[in-house]
Amino acid sequence: MQAKQKGAVLAIGLIFLLIITLIGVAGSGHSLLGERMAGNNKQIAEAFMAAETGLVNAVTWLDNPLNEASWGQVDSSLSAINASAVSSETGNSARWQINSLVFTSNDVTIVSCGAINSSGVSRCISSTYVKGSGGGNLAAMNIIGKIKTFDTANSNQFKLIGGDGGPALATDSLENAELIIYDIENKGRMDNYVGGVKEVKFDDPFGDPAKMAEFIEGIKLQWTGMASTDPKKGTANPLNMGSTASPKITYYEGNLELKGSGAVGAGILVIVGNLTISGNFFDYDGLVVVTGQSFTLKGGGNKDGRGAIVFANPIKTGDTWAFGEAEATFEFDVSGGGNATFTYDEDVLSTARKLLSEDNVAKELWQIDSSGSGAASKSKVTNWSAYTN
Repeated sequence: MQAKQKGAVLAIGLIFLLIITLIGVAGSGHSLLGERMAGNNKQIAEAFMAAETGLVNAVTWLDNPLNEASWGQVDSSLSAINASAVSSETGNSARWQINSLVFTSNDVTIVSCGAINSSGVSRCISSTYVKGSGGGNLAAMNIIGKIKTFDTANSNQFKLIGGDGGPALATDSLENAELIIYDIENKGRMDNYVGGVKEVKFDDPFGDPAKMAEFIEGIKLQWTGMASTDPKKGTANPLNMGSTASPKITYYEGNLELKGSGAVGAGILVIVGNLTISGNFFDYDGLVVVTGQSFTLKGGGNKDGRGAIVFANPIKTGDTWAFGEAEATFEFDVSGGGNATFTYDEDVLSTARKLLSEDNVAKELWQIDSSGSGAASKSKVTNWSAYTN
């Protein structure tokens, strides 16, 4: 009987030993699986981080005004962006690459992929980069229509400053942007254009030549109907264009030259003709519209203007409106400069708009809201999505 019991104990012991062994083996396998999963998840995370790094590099490159001329050129843009990628052929180093760029008029879809060299684990991010907008939301300086020449300021102290991260100088064509950037670059003055130079799509009334002509006509009609004693009526000859404390609407037909320290004023200034400012730099707070074939600032000085300057010439040929077509090419010359700045300022523009009467079509066409959209907007990244390559 005891022999049988001893045999049963042995059998039970062996069974327990087998169970313990199986548990140990299962635990070991589970641990190895967990390590593999953790390692794989780590590589996936690193691949995504590498893809994000590529996206950041692409956006930084696209934001650089020096690369404006490459907009829409897929091969050269891909080559330039990917040239900054750091790649290692050994170990678990992560690398990134911009796989594709799909350009439209004002945005580009970017596909950035990150990969682990040793395992080949790869993950990608697709996102859309949207160019900054000029809009009826203006930049500090806005040039609309074909530019014949552009001569940037020689002084290192002359600055244009954009608003809310928007461009300092906005124009409506890539050809214009290339011409402007080339000249600024050659003189080593790009840092003086805070926010850079951008090709933008302007909103009404500045994006449509017919509506801009209507906008100017509305200002002219109000100015013409004002009594000479009206405190809101300004004159360019003799010079009485208002002040920050007392802004005025000033309208002038013909070529205008402002000399010495006379280029001072505030409100709305429309010059239907060429404008030349010599002596001290333009000290004006508000909206300035010049519709001639040249706009020249010379001489320097120590002045600080605020608001927005729009240089554009809407022309009607037959039934068709256009900016700067036919004989109306622009000569744009900024030289001298001195210790002067012109800064986009939405508050100043809002004050200028209030000078317009409620029944003036110009006021209806020129919309500025207080949400910040009155300024030329900075670029943005939208439609972010991640996926496995």
